[in-house]
Amino acid sequence: MENIITKRAKNITLMCTLVYFASYLTRINFAVMMVKICADMNALKTELAVVVTGLTIVYGVGQVISGVIGDKIKPQYMLTSGLSLAAACNIAMFFCSTIPAMTVVWCINGFAQSMLWPPIVRIMSTYLADHEYSYAAVRVSWGSSIATILLYTCCPLLLKVMDWKTIMLLCAAVCVAIMIAWTLLNPKFLISANASTKSNEQNGDLQATVPVPKFVYLPIALIMLGIILQGTLRDGVTNWMPSYLCETFGLPEEESIISTVIQAVFSILSFWCFDFLHRKVFKNEVMCASVIFGGSALCSAALYFANILSASAAVSLVLMAVIIACMHGVNLMLISVVPKRFLRSGKVATYSGILNACTYIGASVATYGFAAIAENYGWNMTILTWIIISAAGIAVCLAAAPLWKKFRKEYADK
Repeated sequence: MENIITKRAKNITLMCTLVYFASYLTRINFAVMMVKICADMNALKTELAVVVTGLTIVYGVGQVISGVIGDKIKPQYMLTSGLSLAAACNIAMFFCSTIPAMTVVWCINGFAQSMLWPPIVRIMSTYLADHEYSYAAVRVSWGSSIATILLYTCCPLLLKVMDWKTIMLLCAAVCVAIMIAWTLLNPKFLISANASTKSNEQNGDLQATVPVPKFVYLPIALIMLGIILQGTLRDGVTNWMPSYLCETFGLPEEESIISTVIQAVFSILSFWCFDFLHRKVFKNEVMCASVIFGGSALCSAALYFANILSASAAVSLVLMAVIIACMHGVNLMLISVVPKRFLRSGKVATYSGILNACTYIGASVATYGFAAIAENYGWNMTILTWIIISAAGIAVCLAAAPLWKKFRKEYADK
């Protein structure tokens, strides 16, 4: 008999998806419009890059802090606070006229954004059944891709009729609307069907506390390494795809908008495909991540030979989009699914924050690492490193999978 998704689960999923949509809308909007902002402020890209880098660093560190805090207070309060602060930062950018002021405001926004993912995972883990969690995790992840598509398609059009600061205000307005809807509706949706959970909820403690076995720290360390590798590939390939297409095939920089939208569309499809793979075939999410890393290795190898043979830009674009989609699949397994296995420990948000922070360690390495390799050794060597990173991901996840299976059997699935 097929598992049925309850109406309450669908409502919780919708609200969490909207929250994550608002997060991306108010986090990446500045980066999307950076070329226009550079022109308006007569500033260099490297000068404005400090603003985005500041947000990324604070967001990564904030994930750990917010994860710990997220297990101490009700997650619904944390989401309201995070959305409010993110909206305030976007409004504040309207009044900023210097790069230092923008950097300060955007760093604060980085912390506001870090307040959103850990409580979302905690809410889904606490209030949803296992099959409902899978349903929700996929759709919440869609929120980021939809926001990305919306920004990259609408911002170029809106910039023809208004300035970038007004667009920041529009993003803030959407965020405020979602924050108000969340604050008003979450008491209605977050009602557990389990009486004991209701009792815990009244006491301000949504999760039971059972210490985790010590042997789990080894697979967690390996999973963290896998996430770093995932972040390196995901953000590295995403950030340098336009440059690769421009330098290899002579495509104009404007085509980067199309490539970004294609990435987001592939990512939406990948969330559904890899969730299906996890539920029906590889039910150990760490083993599933290993298989997905294998798909990335194959596509990276195909791209390597396509580059040698001077294949078309379309072939390269599709292969790179699939590599990025695979990394979103690994992200789904290791950052969305893995933390819920710690529900009994009462530290879902903590593990979620720590694991998500590892992504940005990888991202920071990729941003400069791939640029240095491409400049000094060319794109063939850069693509070869993508094969090596994918292979390392396979090895790390394969090493962690047996211990993770034991952890689930002896602790998480009890």
